[in-house]
Amino acid sequence: MTTSLGYEFNPSQNKVFEDLAKKMNLVGILLLFGGIFNLTIAIIVSVFLLFIQQKSIPISSAINGIIQGAFLALLGTWTRNAAVGFSRIVKTTNNDIENLMGAMGELRKLYTLQYFLAIITIVFIILVFIVSIVGSLSAT
Repeated sequence: MTTSLGYEFNPSQNKVFEDLAKKMNLVGILLLFGGIFNLTIAIIVSVFLLFIQQKSIPISSAINGIIQGAFLALLGTWTRNAAVGFSRIVKTTNNDIENLMGAMGELRKLYTLQYFLAIITIVFIILVFIVSIVGSLSAT
């Protein structure tokens, strides 16, 4: 009985994956830290204004900072996970296709989230445009 070896990319292909993994890892770290920073600042400012200065703040600004921070942290995590998958292609042997598919799965998560956010943004812009046209027609 023979065992078949998995596919291996050649050295020049591995350099492409290695370079991509390094760049994605740095971007992922920056996004992750940016998200954590944004979350922390949103929470600190909200707590400071509400409990220390006892001022009412618009809940939308607190929610905006928290959502934005969580979104960036999620993007950073998925970008780093994809980078790890691409890095494994270079570091391991006989598992290149499996590692590539794992990295692609993480990229799919990343772009699925961005895809749905883009659709929601487009729909929101269209709704605002329609409401403003109807409002201006009603005013005349």
